[in-house]
Amino acid sequence: MHIEDGEAVKFLERDFNQCFMQLRHYDSQIWNICRFAFTAYISILGTALGLYHYSVEKSLNLIPAAIGVLGAGLVLGFLLYSLVICNRAYYVLVCRYINEHRKFFLEGRPFGFENVSGMYMNSAIPPYFNWRSWQSWLCYLIASLNAALLTALLIFYFSDEYSWRWPLTITIGIITALIQIGSGIIYLKSREDKIGSEGISAKE
Repeated sequence: MHIEDGEAVKFLERDFNQCFMQLRHYDSQIWNICRFAFTAYISILGTALGLYHYSVEKSLNLIPAAIGVLGAGLVLGFLLYSLVICNRAYYVLVCRYINEHRKFFLEGRPFGFENVSGMYMNSAIPPYFNWRSWQSWLCYLIASLNAALLTALLIFYFSDEYSWRWPLTITIGIITALIQIGSGIIYLKSREDKIGSEGISAKE
């Protein structure tokens, strides 16, 4: 199919603008996830602690309910962590595509424009994983909060008679955080050599 130059330019212009809109969408989405996550974690921990204190004051056994709340929160936390990782992958793909657009138009120095400011034109950046990116720091935080939920759940699960419960649960919590962070890094780095939709999912 032959496409006239004028139509091609219009298509690329629309595509470029829509990609910027999509990039802003991913930005706003990550902040929405962040706000929801903080609200959810505070509510879950508050509910679990409230049930625990109420059970102590009223001599009721509400520990199973507190464990259930923490368990549900942990599942939600793992889903949020996965969502942030996927958001980063989509964000990087769109950024690279925008850079490719920019390079295509600016390489010929239209109207003598030299891009002295050095606006990004490299379609190989940003990397899928960058430990300094704000998405990465949000992942670290969510992984740590998930580990805190699991630690609290295990502390409630093991009775006070077990003197070893504190070192055990804290160790498990740290390992859980490291596993989450490690799996996220491995997934993102594995996307580097992929193209298009392969950079988001292992399957087409």
